[in-house]
Amino acid sequence: MANQIINDKIEIQRQQAVQNTIDAKVEAHQALTDSDIEFICPVAFKQTLSDKEKANLGLSKHYSFVPTSKVINDLRTLGWNPVDAVQVKARKKETNGYQKHMVTFENDSYKTEGATEYPQLLLTNSHDGGNAFTLSAGIFRLVCSNGLVIKTEDYGTSRLVHKGYSFTAIQDLVNDFVATIDETLVRITDMKKVELNREQQMEFAKLAALLRFTEKSYNEENIDKVVDLDDLLNAERAEDAGNGLWEVYNRVQESLVQGKYQYLGGNKKFRKARPIKNFKQSIHVNQKLSELAFAYV
Repeated sequence: MANQIINDKIEIQRQQAVQNTIDAKVEAHQALTDSDIEFICPVAFKQTLSDKEKANLGLSKHYSFVPTSKVINDLRTLGWNPVDAVQVKARKKETNGYQKHMVTFENDSYKTEGATEYPQLLLTNSHDGGNAFTLSAGIFRLVCSNGLVIKTEDYGTSRLVHKGYSFTAIQDLVNDFVATIDETLVRITDMKKVELNREQQMEFAKLAALLRFTEKSYNEENIDKVVDLDDLLNAERAEDAGNGLWEVYNRVQESLVQGKYQYLGGNKKFRKARPIKNFKQSIHVNQKLSELAFAYV
């Protein structure tokens, strides 16, 4: 019994050491190995789906299963390395091991000296038949003062069906995204030229807040009574200070996604918001927020 307890402690310490190593890689945006990804996102390395599993999931026996690991390796071949991975918690016992997951990729060729923004690809998938492969692309901003990477803009999303998946299909999709990168960087440059007065900043903050507070009872006329808009507009670092659209957008984005604002709760008392941890919701909010920002250009 004593030996078992000691062995359990050793195993817990080993797993924590592995987790710490992976966390350090993710924070530094270093490429993850297959074993790294399998440790933090095991569903991505499910290799087969039996007819019995398909039946239990309500899928046709003709359902075409494509391991996420295959797509990961195809993207590696195309120069895009995985730098993070996450899976959602299964809501039902029977869907555990098949749930939705996301892998983030970066290409070192875009990380040139002096670059402050660079692209990422987000691959989402599930093995329960609920989602096709979805590849989203975004421009990410490197805040040099502390190495923090903040998501700034999603510029496209495309779906890949499992049936008929091929290396050529993913290659064509990546090429389509790459072709839009320069255009998107130009749009960001245009954002940096726009100045917003106080009234415009408050309007932007109101519309941004409504991306999280989506109930019909909330609107542009009353959202300022629910959300502390000054919190949303608060600049936490020198790079985000000022009245430029780019700076306003970035600090509102960070506040909104990271939960760095107060809002009026059901007990009529202000409370601190929670960060958006669901990656599907995060992608949606960021896409809508970028659309909002571009409307000011």
